[in-house]
Amino acid sequence: MINSDGRLEVFARGPDNALWHIWQDKPHAGPWSAWTSLGGQITSDPEVFINSDGRLEVFARGTDNALWHIWQEKPHAGPWSGWASLGGTITSDPAVVDNSDGRLEVFARGTDHALWHTWQEEPHAGPWSSWASLGGQITSDPAAIANSDGRLEAFARGTDNALWHIWQDKPHSGPWSGWASLGGVLLSDPLAA
Repeated sequence: MINSDGRLEVFARGPDNALWHIWQDKPHAGPWSAWTSLGGQITSDPEVFINSDGRLEVFARGTDNALWHIWQEKPHAGPWSGWASLGGTITSDPAVVDNSDGRLEVFARGTDHALWHTWQEEPHAGPWSSWASLGGQITSDPAAIANSDGRLEAFARGTDNALWHIWQDKPHSGPWSGWASLGGVLLSDPLAA
């Protein structure tokens, strides 16, 4: 991820299942910091996104299968918040995207194999919505992206191994379309760019 001041920052789950990160000391070039732990106990790949105010925020599944997050308290650097639970019971890596009004939205597969989502109710910070189901039967981690007109769109592999998608009918909020197949035979999780 690129910090709002131009420095690269990389996040990964370490052998202790904590979140670790490393960053450039200066924009556009090294040197790099030492690896530093942000703690936590995560069981998924982390997903990082930048809030519209420039602060990085990282999301991951915890050992309780809930979605957890941690965020920079100021743009460009620490200190970092403590870990906080957003609840839910998820069975996939999270996918994060920002609405055109600046609110982050997180998607994940639930125990019922449906796509679930939660979102910031205000740009830059909480509170977060309750989890809501978008239905479907998915067998992969979801991918999510914002269309050029601001509508969010989510993608996942279905039980038939085809690529399926669902999208907002209007920017910033629902209603959401029904699920539609894009065909194909997927052997991996989809990525959206």
